[in-house]
Amino acid sequence: MLAQKFLLALSIAVQWTTACEPDPSASDGIFTIGTDGPAPPETLGYFINHVGLLTNNLPDMEHFYGDILGMRHLFHVQLTAEFSVTYLGHSQGGRNGTGYQTGAELNLAKNNLAGLLELVQFNVTDDTLVASTKRTNTFGHVGLIVPDIAKAQDYLESKGVEILKRVGDPINTFVGPANNAFGIGEYAGVHHAAKQRLMDAQGIIGLPLLLMVTDPDGNLVEIQQQEQPTGVL
Repeated sequence: MLAQKFLLALSIAVQWTTACEPDPSASDGIFTIGTDGPAPPETLGYFINHVGLLTNNLPDMEHFYGDILGMRHLFHVQLTAEFSVTYLGHSQGGRNGTGYQTGAELNLAKNNLAGLLELVQFNVTDDTLVASTKRTNTFGHVGLIVPDIAKAQDYLESKGVEILKRVGDPINTFVGPANNAFGIGEYAGVHHAAKQRLMDAQGIIGLPLLLMVTDPDGNLVEIQQQEQPTGVL
């Protein structure tokens, strides 16, 4: 086990170093830093506060995002016997384990926080909710930052979380759950040449370095290490 962990850490370090080096075969301008000027003054104070997910599986989703990924409940509101809204978020003061905020404290600051998750359930729906890993739709993935991605992989695996792509593994197939969530799977059509070019270029955004797992509903969770090499998103 120690040997496997050492090889994984070595593989990550090598890929991190390689990602920092310019690719002589890459076309000019393939990675472009944003050059937007100041935002319209009318948008001063705007920021993304939360993402909402529909679920028919609230207890398991709360367990995954709460007990496993460490998000805390801001509140749960049962609007009717059938319809509920649940807000979860990481303790903002504890982003690096430096503090703890109660649900009351988080809720008090709710509209000043970022990275919140809203789980919405209508428990009598006749609809079958299909995650983007199963059928490509407009939702791609949830993005999570962790201090140490190798440790995160070991931890999530120990909790029985389904891992779609391990750290260090490139995406090397044209089908599968991760491809569906990125809009390049079977539902995108054949387009072998276009997909192959994408696979050849995936190192530019550090795709092989990412860990990809699914939540209980099948939504893709993309995990990145906090310290990234220069030029990798």
